[in-house]
Amino acid sequence: MRPNYQPWEIKIDDFPQRESLSSQIRFVLQYAILAPSTHNSQPWLFKINKSECEIYYDPKLALPEADSKMRDLYISMGCCLENLILAANYFNIFNSIIYGSFDKKEQVAVIKFKLYTGNINNKYEKIINTIPKRINARGIFYSDTVPRNLLNNIFFTTKDYLVDGINIHWVTDKNKITDLALLTADGLKIAYLKPSFRREMSSWINNNLTKKKDGIPGYALKMPLILSFIFPKLVRWFNLGNFLSKKNYASLSSAPLVVIITAENENPIIWTKVGRLAERLMLEFNSFNWQTSIFVAALEMGDLYKKVQNIIDNTNQIPQFLFAVGKVNCLHKATPRHELTKKIIS
Repeated sequence: MRPNYQPWEIKIDDFPQRESLSSQIRFVLQYAILAPSTHNSQPWLFKINKSECEIYYDPKLALPEADSKMRDLYISMGCCLENLILAANYFNIFNSIIYGSFDKKEQVAVIKFKLYTGNINNKYEKIINTIPKRINARGIFYSDTVPRNLLNNIFFTTKDYLVDGINIHWVTDKNKITDLALLTADGLKIAYLKPSFRREMSSWINNNLTKKKDGIPGYALKMPLILSFIFPKLVRWFNLGNFLSKKNYASLSSAPLVVIITAENENPIIWTKVGRLAERLMLEFNSFNWQTSIFVAALEMGDLYKKVQNIIDNTNQIPQFLFAVGKVNCLHKATPRHELTKKIIS
């Protein structure tokens, strides 16, 4: 590993071709830890056992206020799994994945690997080179329309992920996007009414100069330096729901495309598969220089999700994940990550 190596600096040329399979698994796990997660909590843990890697979530990183059902945690784990599988597919060492249930409730999956043969799969090169460049973009979107042929191509690329009643919905109608933005604003207002939610949220917001390896730095919220030092305390002690709802409304309502993933049922395996699909979709858009921004408040708070169902053609399926797609000026740098060594367990 290079001196002063940072998690986001991973390069495919550093793959340890002549080392053990265990070393190669460790290498592709460096892509896994770059996945998005709620509040940048990075809840994943990995246990390498010969040609397998067991994937766990860390129960200490659950978010009872923001994610009481643990749906977002499992979706985060799915994003992590997807990065890992994409990287392993590029180096042709991916064999198979097994989802729960396991003896340990925190275990999410087992990924089996195979020996590296010296051949790579160039089909995945563009997408895994996109992983270290992905961020959750914030701000106002330009009006550029996402081309329909790109949506068709991405749908074709991800159609094998549409299993167990999981579906993708493209929302391009501006009136519907405005309605989704209003529901997102309502969700934030509901959340910030609760002092317990505000306390939890404030503990995950950091200043712009933070040395912490998890949580949300102020710069990722487009926050100036001085405000970033004050904002966590403001969140903790004051209801900023109206202020934050207006910011999120302005951003989401400006998007030319909103993507919603729905499913017929809900359980940890479904949520994990939704996470895999969500990450692949976001990476596909990012690989074509379209930014993505996650908004889930309308899906998490109360019965607002039922109004989301009405917006997407009165579907009976349950909305699981929502993100906007577009082009944003002035992208922030990537959020911090714990080094892989902190996430490997024995």
